This record gives sequence, C-alpha cells and structure tokens, in this order.
Amino acid sequence: MLKKIFLSVLVGLLSSVILVAQHTDRVILKNGSIIQGTIVKAVPDGAVTINDRAGNTWVYAMTEVKEIEKTEGQEMPMHMRISDGWVNMTTIGFLAGSQSSEYIAPFSMQTSFGYRTPGGIYSGMIAGIEFLNINHVPVMIDFQYALRDGDVVPVVMARGGYALPTRSESEYYGSTFTYRGGVTGAVGMGLKIGSRENFAWDVSLLYRYMQINYTEHYEYQASEHSYKDIYNRLELRVGFMLNTGR
Repeated sequence: MLKKIFLSVLVGLLSSVILVAQHTDRVILKNGSIIQGTIVKAVPDGAVTINDRAGNTWVYAMTEVKEIEKTEGQEMPMHMRISDGWVNMTTIGFLAGSQSSEYIAPFSMQTSFGYRTPGGIYSGMIAGIEFLNINHVPVMIDFQYALRDGDVVPVVMARGGYALPTRSESEYYGSTFTYRGGVTGAVGMGLKIGSRENFAWDVSLLYRYMQINYTEHYEYQASEHSYKDIYNRLELRVGFMLNTGR
C-alpha cells in the first residue's frame, strides 16, 4: 500500500513536469539554437525578450530569429513563485539500506514548517514518523539553501536533531526492552519544481545518520545490557512545497 502511494505521488510529479514543458514558449534562432521559457516582449523589426526556465533573460534581434512559438492563454512564471514567507514542505520516502539490513527500506513521512528569505535561505523545524523496528518520530532543525532562482531550483540541505521512540518499553521472551531514541541528521540535495503559484514539487536525495539506543533487562537473570543501533542510509523523498504567506 505504501509503495502504491509513493508511486502515485511520483507519477503526479512527472505529469506536472510534462505539463509545464507543454506550456513553454520557444524562440528558434537561425543558427539552430532553441531557447525555451516565457516570452516577455516581441517587437517586429526590433527584438524579442525571453526569460528561460533557469531565470536568465535573453534578448535577440529579429534578424537572428527564424521562428517564435508563443503558447497562448498560459502564464509561465519568470521565476519560481514560491518566494519569501512561511513555507510548509511535506514529503514521503524510504530510508534505503543494504541487503544485509533487517529493515532494508523502512517508510518515512516528514513535514517541515519554517520561513524562506528573499535570498533563498530556508530554516524551520521538521517532524514525522518512521517505521523502524520500533517506530520513531524524528524532530530536527531543517536548513535549506537555494543555489539559484527559477522554475526548477536546486537546493542543498542539512538537518539535525533527535529521534523519539513512539513507545518506551516492550517485552519479548522474558526480556524487557526500554527505548531511549537517539541523535539523527541528514545532508543532501534536492529540487523544487514550480508548477503553479505558491506550489512546487519537492524531490530530494540525502545521506541519513541515525542512532537508536535501548536497554535489555533479563528478568530471570536480573542482568541488563545497553545497545546502540546505528543506521547509515540513503534517504529518497518526494512531496510538495507550499507557500502559506508572510
């Protein structure tokens, strides 16, 4: 069921990207170059001005232009419309580990709420639920930096905090396990793919480190042992980014 949800979101993401591509203006030059984006101005016997999808502005004399393809009735943003203000990012994904791991790819859902500055710096708090042997709630500080502006924005990310167990104890064959959680953090890169005003698809790939601390108490032998499980994983995530206003 979880895999079907993940695949459905991924299909929606790809469909959105295709739709954006379908509503892109094009300037075809006589030298064979093609510039795609949003035509801002076109003056006969003058010049054409187009903003490409990376946010760059190009001006070409009409004598250089072979053909102009203008998509009617569509407004393409010159820059990604999710700018500064309060932002919510919600993603789902998997914590992919090695084949020797007991839990190869546990499911993860996270939501982050914070503020994005005009300079592309985002900081906020992130929380969620992750289905390990004992489910844990990660609570982390979330930092992201946009490398450029545009419809498709690459970002670098860094997160750090603590993973809290959803239950404190469990019993198994005469042993009592007490769970204490552990530190967790992630670094990686992602893409914000703008599709309409104040909304973008969010895709990311991160390296994830996580500690799980617990104690095993043997009732019959009155002995106790402490353990620390360490998770080194690739974090694959997809979701959405929503600007909620200033």
